[in-house]
Amino acid sequence: MDEAEAERIIEAALFMSSRPLEAKELGKLIGVAAPGFVAQRIEALKEKYEKSGSAIEIAFEDGKYQMRLRREYVGAVKQFASEGEISRHALKTLAYISKNEGITKRELFKRLGSGIYSDVAELVEKGFVMQKKAGRTAALHTTSKFKNYFSEGGAG
Repeated sequence: MDEAEAERIIEAALFMSSRPLEAKELGKLIGVAAPGFVAQRIEALKEKYEKSGSAIEIAFEDGKYQMRLRREYVGAVKQFASEGEISRHALKTLAYISKNEGITKRELFKRLGSGIYSDVAELVEKGFVMQKKAGRTAALHTTSKFKNYFSEGGAG
């Protein structure tokens, strides 16, 4: 795979992902284990966005990369944002949690399977669910953001 194709795949992954990605993950996509090569391709992409004057940037925070809107453009287009978007699978898990308020992760796993772990992580990250230690597991509770978002007229 040439450098240009590697950059296009990395760009596509950053564009599609709803979460920041590690260089290691991006390296797997392009079949390269060398973090230096991945970092060079990301830097090349960042430069292209900067030189073109794009409203999009590639940010590096906490060891992960993310494609995002430059701050100066957020105010102009924030009405189109859908920060609360939840994956379809996580939405099903959220519905189950809301019907069984306080259910433990262990019980949720028994009922819905191992997919709940990534769902719960997504729901916690987006602020719809909080975890409270319950012995060796955690009890799951919906948050006020969940209640506000899904109250009458709140989700749309």
